[in-house]
Amino acid sequence: MPQYYYLRYIPKSERPRVVGNLERLIDQLDREIPDKDSEQTLLLATWNIRNFGKVRRLQESLMYIAEILSRFDFVAVQEVVDLDDWRAVMDRLGPDYDFIASDKTHHKLGSGGERLLYLYDKRKVRFQNIAGEIVLPTDMLITDDTIGEGGELFQGKQFRRTPFITAFRSGWFKFDICAVHLFYGSSSGSKLQQRVQEIDRVADYFSDRAEHAQKKGRSLILLGDFNIVHPDHETMTALKRHGFRIPDALNRPSNLDLSKYYDQIAFMTDDDTLKFIDRQTDDPKQANAGIFEIFKSVFRDGDALEYERDMRKKKGGKDKQGAALTKYYKGIWRTYQLSDHKPMWVRIKSNAAAAYLSRLKSG
Repeated sequence: MPQYYYLRYIPKSERPRVVGNLERLIDQLDREIPDKDSEQTLLLATWNIRNFGKVRRLQESLMYIAEILSRFDFVAVQEVVDLDDWRAVMDRLGPDYDFIASDKTHHKLGSGGERLLYLYDKRKVRFQNIAGEIVLPTDMLITDDTIGEGGELFQGKQFRRTPFITAFRSGWFKFDICAVHLFYGSSSGSKLQQRVQEIDRVADYFSDRAEHAQKKGRSLILLGDFNIVHPDHETMTALKRHGFRIPDALNRPSNLDLSKYYDQIAFMTDDDTLKFIDRQTDDPKQANAGIFEIFKSVFRDGDALEYERDMRKKKGGKDKQGAALTKYYKGIWRTYQLSDHKPMWVRIKSNAAAAYLSRLKSG
């Protein structure tokens, strides 16, 4: 449970609005996200939080982000640019949570130096002391005939933002996990092919450990922002061709206008795990996969005037009036308060005691 005493830092004139927003958000999370339990399941999510730490967020936004994150046992977070704001979120989450982050990408390659990060609830998840970043061998380099400043030809290169691999365990469920924020470039031509190659290379590289992981009873999870265009597009084919499977329940767009399938959670695991995730139900509290609508309770479509003063502090909103200001609020400003991506999540069965005992009994 987040540390609500941080609400004291919200100006008194704004506190009723923020508390009301938080109450709505809590109610929405209570209705739409399964309850965290201590032994039976693991709630795992991925969330690209737009330029986190690069753009100044309101104090209330940090509270909303902490509230959303607190409903999961494990979250892979992309686009963490600066850790100061992240540590402020950690303060609001309280002492039960910890995180591990990658180093920054080079500022010329990764949107100003991004980190990939894993947040986890220490009561449910244990870090198994293994972490690393993918460095491609020569024969797997991404091909790109780019001419350098000195006239040299670059025919192979690494990822723009290096994927981050770690090992964790929750109950009986042991997993190696790789988070990505892959190259976007453009929607056609050589830049699209570079994106396809990045997806292909990370899936190929990570899948190489599948046989060894299976022998050790470990699952592989590849997740994050792949910038996948559509389930039938070559960007998705590049992910699946190496054996990774995406639960049917997650074949849904996760951006704000429901047009993109950028965020994904892909598995190399046993069939029972995927069947559990894909179980059909009309009750959101019993669902095992979903996408959380972040602007349903806070920074709602009709709340633009509540933030007019804050928007006018930004260059993009300074001179806008009426409909133009509302458009700026809905399309840009609020995405830098929460994100332009929605959290995608799965619930995984993490208690295999019954099956283990049954095997022992049968010899």
